Parts: sequence; C-alpha cells; structure tokens
Amino acid sequence: MKPATTLRDITKKLYNWSSFHDQWKVDFHSYALKTADGVVFIDPMTPSPAVVKELDALGEPLAIVLTNAHHERDSDWFRKHYEIQIYAHEMAKSDCDTKIDLLVMDGERLPGGLRTIYLAGVTTSEMALFVKDGGGVLLLGDALLNPSGKGLQMLPEQFIEDRKLAIQSLRKLVDLNFKTATFAHGDPIVGDAKKKIASFLKKPSR
Repeated sequence: MKPATTLRDITKKLYNWSSFHDQWKVDFHSYALKTADGVVFIDPMTPSPAVVKELDALGEPLAIVLTNAHHERDSDWFRKHYEIQIYAHEMAKSDCDTKIDLLVMDGERLPGGLRTIYLAGVTTSEMALFVKDGGGVLLLGDALLNPSGKGLQMLPEQFIEDRKLAIQSLRKLVDLNFKTATFAHGDPIVGDAKKKIASFLKKPSR
C-alpha cells in the first residue's frame, strides 16, 4: 500500500489517514484521537513524512491501541517513533506478530479515557473503543464495515467467527451515547452514528 498523504479532520479532536489495499480492494483507515492527556493512535499505519509531521504536531503522544490482533499494521514503528506503548485485548497475544506491551480486558479504562468493549463473535480479540468527549466517539475495527457508497456491512462470512454472537455483541453498543463512529475499513459517520448503527442492527438481513 502507498503511504497516506492526507490527514483528515473528522471532528475537532479526531483525525484520520488511510491507504487503499490494491489486492483486497479496500481502504485501511487509521486514527489519532486528541484527549486531555495526549494523543492516542488507533490501528496506525505509517503515512507519508508530511503526514507524520502533522501527527507530531497534534500533541503529546500517549498510546497505541489495536482494535484486534490483525490490526498491528505499523504499530511497532509508532511505538519506536513516539516511545509509547501498544495496548490490545488480552486474547490478541497469540495472534499478533508484534509485541503487545499491555493486554487489556473488557471494560478497562485506557490512556486518554478510552473504554474497551469486547465484541465476542467477530474475531478472537475484537474490541471497540468508546470515549465520551465530543458527544461520544465509538471507534470500531472489523466489527462493522462502512465502505464508501455501500453503507454499513458485517464482515464477510469467511472472516467472522460467530455471526449470531457478533450481532449480540454489537447490540451492546447502542446502549452507549455517541454521535461519531469510525471504522478500520470504511468512512466515519459523524452526527448520527448511533441512529444509523441501531437501524442497521434491526434489519433482518445484514
């Protein structure tokens, strides 16, 4: 994949950069969230030097968080560049080639005030991240996809562990109050994210 050359503002404190995977025909998205304590990087890929400079200027680097074991991407580069630690779900260790510094459990509070939400049934180590700031932000990995022009989707059958259990896990998310949702593969939803995700989960065929 070619390094991202653009850093986009999703909200006043949430930033995104992405690269297109030529073989899989899908965008890979990474995020930087500014918090009162510092900047948290989610599923990061190394962008172009110009974008790295923009990331450097966001504030004090705080942590790297992986939404699942398969999203290690360039997290080791970020760990070395910013001298910060990598966080992932406790079940990610066995599937992740990159060394994880801190393994976390469901419901833990991470640096920057992010809360972990384990999503059983999606992938072995899948977790969403939630922060109350900015009207509520929900950061998703592979739990849901939102490809441009196609709308919300579940993972394809060959990648999801237990579809019925995954849907049950996702329904926990609508108990949270959030206006913005991001996806590792797909466009962020800003403003009415909770409504759109709740509506999608009510559909008989997803």
